[in-house]
Amino acid sequence: MSRIALVVGATGIVGQTLAARLLADGWVVYGLARRPRTDVTGVLPVAADLLDPAGLRTALAGLRPSHIFFCSWLPQATEAENCRVNSAMIRNLFAALPAPDAVEHAALTTGMKHYLGPFESYASGAPPQTPFREDRPRLPLENFYYAQEDALYAAARQHGFSWSVHRPHTVIGDAVGNAMNMGST
Repeated sequence: MSRIALVVGATGIVGQTLAARLLADGWVVYGLARRPRTDVTGVLPVAADLLDPAGLRTALAGLRPSHIFFCSWLPQATEAENCRVNSAMIRNLFAALPAPDAVEHAALTTGMKHYLGPFESYASGAPPQTPFREDRPRLPLENFYYAQEDALYAAARQHGFSWSVHRPHTVIGDAVGNAMNMGST
């Protein structure tokens, strides 16, 4: 059985690099973005807005990915809005898949704010113990990474796939228009 990836956020730093790596390893790769690139050889573009459930369902019709790689987020004015919007994107994705039970594994990329908190309260208060550990309890504040993880965990329970969460410290790469790109700064 071939491995079929749906890379969500395929035009971002993580998504486009991951798509290229999967292609090099022989995967079939679908790249989902609001404005997917059509100039990347091998990546099958999927144009969809994760906040438009009906449009997302239409865009994903017929797709049966074995693996989901969620590398997307949409910044909002407040952390409460970040939580609401970014977790909705994950819920909408799994609700729109025509065969979510065919998914074997889903991977979510978040980051160091899992341990230090969102930008609004980044590294405020007592410094956390380092090195950071995966079993470290969550911080007692709103954090959209937690909301995304909870949405992923719920989908995994419902559809029976395994999951992983990747929390890199810093991501450096090339993505046009990405203000989070430390390589550009």
